[in-house]
Amino acid sequence: MILFCVPFAGGGTEAFDGWREALAPVAEVRVARLPGRGTRYGEPLVDSMPALVEDLAAQCEDLSRGPFALLGYSFGSYAAHALALRLAERGRVARRLFVGGSRSPHLPPLGPARHLMRDAELMAELRAMNGTAPEVLASAELMAMYLPILRADFRVAETYPPTATPAPCPLTVFGASRDAFVPTADLSAWSRLGGDDTEVRVYDGDHFVIRSERPLICRAVRAHLLLDALNTAS
Repeated sequence: MILFCVPFAGGGTEAFDGWREALAPVAEVRVARLPGRGTRYGEPLVDSMPALVEDLAAQCEDLSRGPFALLGYSFGSYAAHALALRLAERGRVARRLFVGGSRSPHLPPLGPARHLMRDAELMAELRAMNGTAPEVLASAELMAMYLPILRADFRVAETYPPTATPAPCPLTVFGASRDAFVPTADLSAWSRLGGDDTEVRVYDGDHFVIRSERPLICRAVRAHLLLDALNTAS
């Protein structure tokens, strides 16, 4: 089983540090390598969902050889859902789609578009989200590199037209009880895109609960993947 993960806006492979160890040997964790960061630093940034999905689909070429699941967090949830739909069109249906830390994509946009914010406004949003290290926020050099990446990711999500297309596979949703950016009701609205067995898990934490409650979240993901494997085998 392969679990292909898409990080939050501005994130890279480090967003899922510790997941490989936590999910072995149930799943081989792969993290999307997005343009403009990590090993793809210097490549042109992608700023539309269709272009991002094609890039991600190219990274998933070998998933037809065995079972796989998809997981996305925050911005990555929209991308993972869109990727699940694209792969299903090609006859490759994920065993499960995990989404977390985002409003359902069928809901209309909420609040000002972050990709249009001035640098100072965007940095204030980052401080409020509590997901960027203070030393990074304090470094003009680092922020000069990071803000364009972040702004491109936000543009992908914020210019993606609302969609109510159901997930082509079982859906599991997770988020945080104290997420100031994703109300629990908007998180739970993902259920409209899933079947009757859609599960919504809410953990104690803020928007970056994926870090603060990683052991609990990984345990739940692992349990779902094991159960899906058993159900498929029976």
